[in-house]
Amino acid sequence: MASWNSVFLSWLKNFSNIFKYKMDEVQLGSHTIRSHGFAIARTHMHDWLILVLLVVIWVVILIIHPFYRFVGKDMMDDLRYPLQSNTVPVWAVPMYAVLLPVLIFIFVYIRRRDVYDLHHAVLGLLFSVLVTAVITDSIKNAVGRPRPDFFWRCFPDGKDVYDKWGNVICHGDKSVIREGHKSFPSGHTSYQSI
Repeated sequence: MASWNSVFLSWLKNFSNIFKYKMDEVQLGSHTIRSHGFAIARTHMHDWLILVLLVVIWVVILIIHPFYRFVGKDMMDDLRYPLQSNTVPVWAVPMYAVLLPVLIFIFVYIRRRDVYDLHHAVLGLLFSVLVTAVITDSIKNAVGRPRPDFFWRCFPDGKDVYDKWGNVICHGDKSVIREGHKSFPSGHTSYQSI
């Protein structure tokens, strides 16, 4: 009867042969965009369609109005920070989260000439960015937490108005007020954690 060690070593040898065969099959440096680009795009068409679906979902989420939670007069003391433009420009987040990694992927592609690595890296990056965007903006819309500068978004003239229950009656720009209900979670932090 065979010992446990010999059975294990036999299994390990067969297992390593599986990976050896797979490694021999791939020849690094021979798969360029010109030679294999169309084939890889066709093979992964369903991935790109799911990516387009994520973009559509994200656009719909951006159009939907966030939850308008109760914001009373006694809460306004914490929400009176001055209304300023973004401290981190809107263009900077996609630049660092998408464009910079794609440039690095292209640099690696130029050196290695492996379209599979380029394709999977770009596809994985776009999936992670879009899934993060959908989750973050969904939570923002569901929570509806006011931003620290909500008072000045709601009352740009500084004259606050409340209904009989003590809730705010905003008279500022509708789009500015709408963005004022999207404080949590931080979009910049979400994209930087990718």
